[in-house]
Amino acid sequence: MHIPPLYRKKEWRRFFAGMVFGAVIGYLFFLFIYGQLQEKYTEEHIELNSKLSEMEAKYEGMLNNQKEETENQPFTVVDISVSYTNAKKLEIDLLTQHQLTTLVKEQLTSVPGKDLKVVADQVDLIISTIENKNYVVDDFTYELKVAKLIASQVLKIHLEIKLVR
Repeated sequence: MHIPPLYRKKEWRRFFAGMVFGAVIGYLFFLFIYGQLQEKYTEEHIELNSKLSEMEAKYEGMLNNQKEETENQPFTVVDISVSYTNAKKLEIDLLTQHQLTTLVKEQLTSVPGKDLKVVADQVDLIISTIENKNYVVDDFTYELKVAKLIASQVLKIHLEIKLVR
């Protein structure tokens, strides 16, 4: 049995070249979409892990402080909120911001559950704790400067980011 030499006809050459070209374009499109989805899921995973570790640390801090708590302390710090004033100017992505927030909250694990008066008296200590450390995220070193700190039931910290080379 003889296979006809279809490779000599131009129509078949175009057909096979189109199939190869279409397969390459389809594969590149698949890689692009898969990469976008993987990046989205990775960011979501890191955010959920940071929230979980934050909640666990907050729970442990409240358990420890509940033992020491007296009945005359009605106001305690419940949560820590961190925001960045110059993140858009420096073009720092959300993933890096989440990691910096996690590192800052790890520094302040003992604050949730404490009396508000005690935290207000120790504002200078909190500021120096944050500012005296260099934070390393993805081979970049960052310094944080406290722009504003508001001590209430939610400790609000506004930070300025400085990239250290």
